[in-house]
Amino acid sequence: MLLTAPLAIVVCGDMTKALQGKGQEYWIQDCSSATENILLAAHALGLGAVWTGVYPMDDRIQPLSKTLKLPETVIPLCTIVIGYPAEQPKPKDKWKPENISYNEYGQKR
Repeated sequence: MLLTAPLAIVVCGDMTKALQGKGQEYWIQDCSSATENILLAAHALGLGAVWTGVYPMDDRIQPLSKTLKLPETVIPLCTIVIGYPAEQPKPKDKWKPENISYNEYGQKR
């Protein structure tokens, strides 16, 4: 998919900025929020988009960083592959009421 898609966006965290001030450990949440917004925007435009995880897997981080010539202080969180879908798959129903806990973990109604 990545090799044939017309577009891929690599979402990265810049540690020279992320490690300043309060909330420095939130770069993953910040990049994840940006990624989700990109996915929603792509869907609104009728595009297909897939979040492909990179961080924290070093075997994915290193080759991608090398290919993009990223400085050591920039860490790729994920790649978003975007294109026009060949088909429209049905949404998956992952809802399982037995997975819900009430008031504390494992407590059922």
